[in-house]
Amino acid sequence: INVIPCRHDGILPYGSVTSTSFRTVVGWASFGDRDYNYGAIVLPTDLGKITGWFGFSVYSNSVLLNAIGNIAGYVNCGKLMYGRRKIAAVSNRRVYYTIDTSAGQSGSAVYRISGGGRYAFAIHNQGGVATNSGTRISSPVFNNMAAWK
Repeated sequence: INVIPCRHDGILPYGSVTSTSFRTVVGWASFGDRDYNYGAIVLPTDLGKITGWFGFSVYSNSVLLNAIGNIAGYVNCGKLMYGRRKIAAVSNRRVYYTIDTSAGQSGSAVYRISGGGRYAFAIHNQGGVATNSGTRISSPVFNNMAAWK
């Protein structure tokens, strides 16, 4: 997979990096369970030192239900789309929100801004009619992501 951060109208401000190392979990790879729909592309470089990166964290239901969720991702046409709204609902494995999303944004971080940093609490992967949702970063998801990095 070629990773091209911030590509816009054919301009590649950070170049591109090719990766052949990927991670996911059994619940997604073997069963297609959307509650386990997350993974990682492991880069062979320290691209994040140039582009910056998100933190990620496990948050309680009450923190998430009072949070403003943000999603920024590149849609299928290659344009950056951003939206933000209050979180609508949470479950043990999912976070639900009415933030507008579009095809191609799956895998984008759903994040909150805290202390000047951006911290992911879900991975967007499901569009719906009334709400969209993502896999919640619970302790097991956090542990996997920490081990992968």
